[in-house]
Parts: sequence; structure tokens; C-alpha cells
Amino acid sequence: MALCPRPGLEKNFLETALADEFYYLEKDGSAGYLDKEKIIAIAKRAKADAIHPGYGFLAENWRFSLMCEKSRIKFIGPQWRTLRAFEDKIEAKKIAKKIGVPVVPASDNSIKNKKDLVKWAEKIKPPFIIKAQRGGGGMGIRVVNGQMNYEEMMALSLGAQRQMAGAFDDVDFFLEKYLPRVKHIEFQVLGDGRKAVHLGERECSIQRRFQKLVEEAPSAALDGDLRAKMGAWAVKIAEYIRYEGAATVEFLLDDDKNFYFMEVNPRIQVEHPVTEAVTGIDIVEQQIKIAQGERLSFEQDSVYQNGWAIEVRVNAEDPHKNFVPSPGVVAKYIPPQGQGVFVHSFLQDGQEIYPFFDSLLAKVIAYGKDRPAAITKLKRALSETVIDGVATTIPFFEALLEKEEFARGDFYTNYIEKSGIIRELMLTPYLKKKIVCEHKDFDDEAVAQIAHKIYQELKGAGGGAQSGGLSQWVMADRIPEE
Repeated sequence: MALCPRPGLEKNFLETALADEFYYLEKDGSAGYLDKEKIIAIAKRAKADAIHPGYGFLAENWRFSLMCEKSRIKFIGPQWRTLRAFEDKIEAKKIAKKIGVPVVPASDNSIKNKKDLVKWAEKIKPPFIIKAQRGGGGMGIRVVNGQMNYEEMMALSLGAQRQMAGAFDDVDFFLEKYLPRVKHIEFQVLGDGRKAVHLGERECSIQRRFQKLVEEAPSAALDGDLRAKMGAWAVKIAEYIRYEGAATVEFLLDDDKNFYFMEVNPRIQVEHPVTEAVTGIDIVEQQIKIAQGERLSFEQDSVYQNGWAIEVRVNAEDPHKNFVPSPGVVAKYIPPQGQGVFVHSFLQDGQEIYPFFDSLLAKVIAYGKDRPAAITKLKRALSETVIDGVATTIPFFEALLEKEEFARGDFYTNYIEKSGIIRELMLTPYLKKKIVCEHKDFDDEAVAQIAHKIYQELKGAGGGAQSGGLSQWVMADRIPEE
């Protein structure tokens, strides 16, 4: 079943067309999707057995998970006690420190007043981050570089709290040391409450204002030994708390290959497709199996990465105007296609893009035998993508993929600010893509023959990445193994 804000908006929400049934939230904008009581009431009315919260804010909300438990509705995710532990980033750091994982220096408690701010600012020393104690998605984060007095810092923290208030249940924040020249490395973990395994790492260093824009698996910064070491720590954290479901353990990695625990995201991540591409393991499928009481059916030594995958987040923002939001109506949408290219999107012709939802329009993923091959396929995919009517971040990604630093893997979390790429785009006029052919009639039988031939070739290639052949993501559709 699916949810729709109000009657009359059904055509603008693709999930209502795909679902067997849908229900109205009776609220405008994003408010209904954050209304825990309303969602539980709808689930009861629909006699739903379970709720998958996706990767929205309720996915990390322990109160919502507890409400599901009390209503005898399965929350597809970790238990509410686990969510409560990891929702609090300060407590998560304490858990990591307890089992011996190196952590980013931070305040031991939330900042309640100027006295707390002065104490921890002097102890940690700028540059540091004002960071939401709970929540995620890059929201509620501000950088203090040492050029501010304490009154200015408090004013900055109030701005962060206003953003938190619109997204999370509280506005508590803490201070964390800011490490500008680091890479953001995260490990995908699955746990069934008894054992845990990791599915390798993703690199998410291309960010803007702490919002991830590009993710890839594996990372060019890790060798086998470092991967094994960081992965072992990720598993140790998950097993210590008897984790159930999918989680991401996030680290920062410096030039000397020192790594520091940052936080745990106890949910599926937007970037999960790149891990699925290189491992052949469907993470959402594993979430559902674990939620219904199944144990992990594989061991750590049976998980390995094959090939390379890169994902870009196509947002409704204009990089030629410093990423200003671009709501509007999508007049024409043509997704890219071809071997090794996949798109996760809700877009359709006539789609209205609202200003009160996340600006993510589509995830474009490219898979290749190695990183250069994946970059080449991603360039082609972006050049083929047509989204008319709203500005998107595609021009930014096209410019980024041409940078030698990106090709070498020589970039850090501050790359966008330091490289000048945004300034270059703001000085470059936007060129609208031309649609060569609006429509062409194809013979259905010929198309069916081509599709059958591709299927037979794929089947003969040996199945998924875990069986040693090509990844199941070589084609846009997953082919069930026989």
C-alpha cells in the first residue's frame, strides 16, 4: 500500500499507481509523512503486517518504531531500543569508544547554554562543527572556523536548531572536531541480532554542505588490509548492540590512513544501490527477511565486491545559480538506458516538483568492470538524461566527471568548496539538451526478440556477482537465478 497527501494529487505520486491500494494522509506537503499517529492509524485500517520506513526521517525515529511494536505492526528496521541508542550521536560515540574504536573528538554532552559552548569550544578548539545530536541527512550542521566570538557561535547554533526543529523531535546539539582534509567512508552492515556481516565500503566524499552528492563502491582509498580492519570494527559495533537489519557505520579517513568513527545510520541509505551492484546482494530483501525472523544465510568470507559502481543524486537544484531550489513541473522526462546503467526515480511527464519535499529527483547508477569504466558509463548516462521544466544538478555532475582530480580519486569532503567548480558553473551558461527524436514506433515482436536475446546472454554469463560472474545489475532489471 502507498500514501498520498490529499485527494486530487494521485496522478502526481507514482507510488499510488503502482501500489495495490493507497490511502490519503489528509495533510499538505511533508507534514502527513511525519505524522506518526496518522500513519499507524492507516496501517491498522489497511490491516498491514509491516511498515518499511524507507530512508526518511521516521526510519530513525525510535518512538515510531515503538508505536509499531505496541500496535503489533512489524517495523522493518532495528528494534526501538537500538534506534534510541544510535539516534543519539553522543551515545553512539560512547559505545564506539567503549569497544575501542577510534572516534572524532567531540563534546561528551549536548550544549545547553553559553557556558557549555565556551567549555567545549576551548577544549576541542576550532575548527569544529555544531551538529544535531539526533537526526541526520546533513541537517543541523554548521562549521565554526575560529573567526567567530561566542555570541556569533550561539547565533549560528540557533540557525542550526531552527533547521532541526523542522525535521527532528528535538533541537539538542553538540560540538565535534572538524577535519577538512578527510574522506567519508561508510561500511554497509547487516545484522540478525546474533551475528553481523559487512558488505564492504562506500565512499561519499563528494558533498555540499554535508549533503552527499556522489557515492561509489568500492573506494579507491582503501586497500585490502585497511578494508578488512575498518570492516571488522563496523561488524564489532553491530554485534555489540545485537543489531537487527541494515545499518551504515560511518568513518572519516585522513591522508595517513587513520580512521575515526563518526556515527551509525540505523536504516537503509539512499546510496544502497552501489553496494548491491558490486556484491549482488539485495539489501532491502535482507531487511525484510531479517524483520520476519530469518537469520543471515551467508558468512563474511562469502561476501566480496566485483566491479565498480557510482551513483549521483539528481536534485531539483540549479548549479548555475549556486544550487538554488528549482520547483516546477517536469514537461519531459527521458531516463538513460543501456547496459550497466540503472535509474531509481518517481519522475514522469507532467510531474510537479514541490518545494516542501526533499529535492532528490532520481538516482543514476553506473556499473562497470572498474572505476574508469563506471565513470565512462555514467558520463554517457547523464548525457542521455532529459528532465525538462526544472533545473537539475546534472550539469554539476557532468563538470565533476571531467575533472582530473575526480578521475584520480584525489578529493576530500571539502572538494566542492576548494575546487571552485561551483564558481565555474555559475559563469557558464545553461545549455538545454535537444531531444533528437520525440517518438518512434517499434515493432513489438522485434523488441521482444532483442530482450530475449539479452536475457539469454546474461543467463549464460553466470548469474550474480556472488557466483563469480557478472553482477545482476549488468542490466537494469534484476534477473532471477534458476
